[in-house]
Amino acid sequence: MAIQASDKLDAIVPNIYSAKKLLIVITVLTLSACASGPRQVDSSRKPAQPAVTDVAPQVGISDQRSSREWLELAQQSEGDQRNEALLNAAAQFQRAGQWQHAAAVLAQSQNHIPNSELTQAHLHLRQYLLAQQAAHESEWQQVDLFLRPLLTPRVSTHFGDEALQLAIRSQLAQDRWDQASVYQLQRLDRGDIAADDIDAVWSLLQHVREPETLDIVEPTQLTRGWQQLLVTLHQAAADPNAGQSLWQRWLAQFEQHPATSLAEGLLEEADERAPQKALVLLPLTGQFAEQGQAVRDGMIMALAQRPELAVTIVDTQSLDFATIPELLQQEQADVLIGPLLKDNIARVDASALPAQLQWLTLNEPTGNLTVSLDRQRFYALDTETEVRQAAQHIHALGHRSPLVLFPQSSRGESLSQVFSDTWTQLQDSGSLSFGTYQTPDDMKATVQSQLGVTQSEARIWQVKIAAGKIIVDSQARSRADIDAIYLVGGVEQTRLLKPFIDVNIAPFMQPIPVYANSGSHTLRNDLSENDLDAVHFTDAPWLLPEHPRHQQLEQLIELRKHWGHNLARLAAFGHDSVLLTQQGYWLAALPGLTVDGLTGALRLDTNRVLRELQWARYDGHRVVTDNEAAN
Repeated sequence: MAIQASDKLDAIVPNIYSAKKLLIVITVLTLSACASGPRQVDSSRKPAQPAVTDVAPQVGISDQRSSREWLELAQQSEGDQRNEALLNAAAQFQRAGQWQHAAAVLAQSQNHIPNSELTQAHLHLRQYLLAQQAAHESEWQQVDLFLRPLLTPRVSTHFGDEALQLAIRSQLAQDRWDQASVYQLQRLDRGDIAADDIDAVWSLLQHVREPETLDIVEPTQLTRGWQQLLVTLHQAAADPNAGQSLWQRWLAQFEQHPATSLAEGLLEEADERAPQKALVLLPLTGQFAEQGQAVRDGMIMALAQRPELAVTIVDTQSLDFATIPELLQQEQADVLIGPLLKDNIARVDASALPAQLQWLTLNEPTGNLTVSLDRQRFYALDTETEVRQAAQHIHALGHRSPLVLFPQSSRGESLSQVFSDTWTQLQDSGSLSFGTYQTPDDMKATVQSQLGVTQSEARIWQVKIAAGKIIVDSQARSRADIDAIYLVGGVEQTRLLKPFIDVNIAPFMQPIPVYANSGSHTLRNDLSENDLDAVHFTDAPWLLPEHPRHQQLEQLIELRKHWGHNLARLAAFGHDSVLLTQQGYWLAALPGLTVDGLTGALRLDTNRVLRELQWARYDGHRVVTDNEAAN
């Protein structure tokens, strides 16, 4: 991407290249540099910057000349001296916050000075300044493109650390912690950061999600030690009983490694904070007894595999919530799990709870989350998570104009807004279409209207009237711009909507993929042959046939004959609440750590547990793993 000069400069400079043209541009910029101060930047366009040192664009500047002085020098010079003066002028403009002027100079350099006329140092300086310019505009993919030649081992000898720091900024802005960590380890190998600067490395490395796959360039004993340490800690988190043997194995290989004391501290603290006893708050009688009992069954299932945690379950239907601190002391519990019901969370007086208590709520209160304890975590089995993930997945597959169909209710409108908010973060929300319905008749009319069939039929009718007795052979066409459909409702709405969608897509067009949430996943014996065929949906992995523990689910449903998928999900939820409790320390210490739960891949984002669900689809009346691949 070439950085474009301002419209003002384009109007002044003729659209031909000559040495005179370049001098005119220099003169114009010199004059405007005298009068222009830093330009105000729309900060709303820029995402929150990661906590990494920002790089002041000082590379290449051999003395403290002003941008005006550099431009004057460029005007009086030729060849390498002119090229260097122009680039230093651009760098000074960037330092002064005059990004528009910097863009103009860089555009002229790009357009009229080919790479072959630049020394390697000048070429790399220009690439770096272009990357800085793109970073200012939050164009992170362009940053990566411009920096690529500066990050090639043994090729780039100029601006290495500056380029690596800017590359780290770019990767973090794109939530690519693994690659950011690789770049930080490169800085460590180069000596740009001291070998004993543990915090500089660990602040990034702890966010890595797959340490085994870190693609370290030419690893040394130092960087291999960091990678293997992270692998060891992830393994210790998954199997606490093997923690010491894993640690001794790492220590035998990397005895003098500077991270030794860090690892020892983490492992010791993990042992000290291992949970011993949990007080669990569930509704076991009353209106929500069935849901509470399903969560309890899931907890028992987890404790059968990991019996280190003792549990006492209290029925919240008859609980005096003011007695919770007393119950914790009486049971000598260091963990509180629950309540399950949203309204009951506010009934827990957090100020009366022990400061070091680990508290995992089984729902999220309405509004902003208020954290009262350092070790308080929110875990919810919510549809909002599914809707957000669906929007991200549909966008990742390359769809850009989805249609969202939702029931006309406060819940339907709320979930459609969640989709819209997520989509807006990915691209312009103007590409979204929405349709709502109340009755089955509404569904048919909404589908026809949103797919453009109603308008197409009206146009055909007008043509037939105009043609009189002439026979007009015609077929209504559906809209060509809609490339995906997301259904917010449950399985009954999906069963009715899917046939309407199928029959209203013109036969000469490609089928539009239809996506839904777990509300559209039902037991096999509830399905007709093809009423949900080809619908893609998200659900807890345990509820999908190919999960390694799916047979355990079938046995449980056989035992609890009144259960459907909703109660089965709550059992998975109960199971994972125990898993999260036992893994709580490591999830906080290693933000990149993911735990494979029955409800999804679980990780901690500050004080909220995030779930990544699995995609599946209907193939006739069967449910199969969804193999759609993102672009």
